[in-house]
Amino acid sequence: MAAIDKMYCHSYYEYDDLRRWAIAYYPELLFYFYDITMNYQQWEDNVNAYIKQHIAIAKRDYEKIGGTRALAVENLIKHYKEAADYDCPREQAENEAFSIIEAYERTARDWEDSYAYPIMNTPYEVDLYLKWHCPVPCVRKYLKEHCGYKTRWYHKLFWKGKKHF
Repeated sequence: MAAIDKMYCHSYYEYDDLRRWAIAYYPELLFYFYDITMNYQQWEDNVNAYIKQHIAIAKRDYEKIGGTRALAVENLIKHYKEAADYDCPREQAENEAFSIIEAYERTARDWEDSYAYPIMNTPYEVDLYLKWHCPVPCVRKYLKEHCGYKTRWYHKLFWKGKKHF
């Protein structure tokens, strides 16, 4: 399962920390990166494009349901019937309408906080190496949440560069 998981970073600084650690302690890891040359300006451009795109999608979907909470569910059921001849169940329409309204009410800052960028895809063997040697917090989080590896006290004995991260 670990071979198909992508590792995501939520800030440029997480990405930069991992890249610096890889350059110093495990250069082979750079082969698994999607982009090893990204700079802060490129990251910011990606974030701004993400925000613009999601705000536009949220606005489009909000206009589709009509705008008010009271009519949103009925408008969504009507939209599905007209567009796809689909009899949408009321519960599904309620869930979808409320998620559309919630997305529309999000601010640019909320969208920025939800941004995640895929930085690499590693095979199982590399995940095992990272488990034993990498102290970078975003990698530890990835290994715990996506790969199911728990960090034990004895793993920390073998970490490389732990005083810098």
